Amino acid sequence: MQLPISAIIVGYNEAHLLKNSLPKLAFCKEILYFDLGSKDGSREVAESLGARVTIHEKVDSCEWIHAKFANSTQYEWLLITDPDEILSQELTDEISMLFNEPDKLRNVGEITAPWIFYFKNKKLTGTHWGGISRRTLLVHNKRFEFKPLIHVGRKVLQGYSTFNIEYTGKNFIHHYWMSGYKKLLEKHLRYLRNEGEARYKTGRRATLKGIITEPFRSFKYSYKSRQGYKDGFTGLLLSVFWAWYECTAQIKNYNYQRSAEKNNFTS
Repeated sequence: MQLPISAIIVGYNEAHLLKNSLPKLAFCKEILYFDLGSKDGSREVAESLGARVTIHEKVDSCEWIHAKFANSTQYEWLLITDPDEILSQELTDEISMLFNEPDKLRNVGEITAPWIFYFKNKKLTGTHWGGISRRTLLVHNKRFEFKPLIHVGRKVLQGYSTFNIEYTGKNFIHHYWMSGYKKLLEKHLRYLRNEGEARYKTGRRATLKGIITEPFRSFKYSYKSRQGYKDGFTGLLLSVFWAWYECTAQIKNYNYQRSAEKNNFTS
C-alpha cells in the first residue's frame, strides 16, 4: 500500500545508486528526483523507476533543494533521502504501521530512523560515522523548517515533537556513504565552502585556542571515544580525516565571524 508521502531525492551522476535506492521508495505516492546536471543517465533511470524529474542548477548540498521545494510537494509528509541510501524492508514496514495509526503523528513534526554508514561497501563499526547513528527521515512540511545551511538547516517548529523509530536490528537506513578516499575528499571540500557561514548563523563561534586544539580533540573523539580503532587502518585514516575536517571547519567559522564582525563595525 502506498502512503501519502512525497519522497525527495537529490543526485548528480549517481545512476548506479538510483537503481538500488529508488525501488525502495515505492511505498511513497510521490517520488521527486532533483538532478543537478548528471551526464550518466541518472534522469532516465529515475524516470523509468517512477520518479518525477526536475533538472536544477548545481548546488553544494541538498539543503538548498529542500529549503526551496519543501512546500511545493503533493503531500505534507516528506521523506528525505539520498541516492546512496537504501531503506530496509523492516524500516518501510514500520513506517507503514506508523502511518496507519494517525493519532501517534498528530503533533509530530519529524520522524528519525536508525542510520548505518558503509565505507567502500563495508559497514563502519567505529569512527565519527560508525555504529548506529540516527537522522531525520520524514518531516511534515507545515511543522518543520528547512534552511539553506550545510548540515544544520533543519528544525522542528515550536509546538511539535520528534518521533524516534527505535533500532531493533534490521529497521535502518543503509548508507553506502563513500566508495573511496577520493570521493570522501571531493564531497567534504564542497561542504567546507559553506561550513563557516552555517556555523556562524547557528550561533557557533571559533577561537584561535579552539582551532589549535581541535585536531587533537576530534581525533581522540573519533578514534578512541567512538572506537575507530575497531575499523583497523580504515578507522585510523578516517579519524585523521575527521580531525582535519573539523579543524578546517573551525578556521572557516573563525574567518566568517571576523568578516561579519568587521562588516557590523563598519556599518
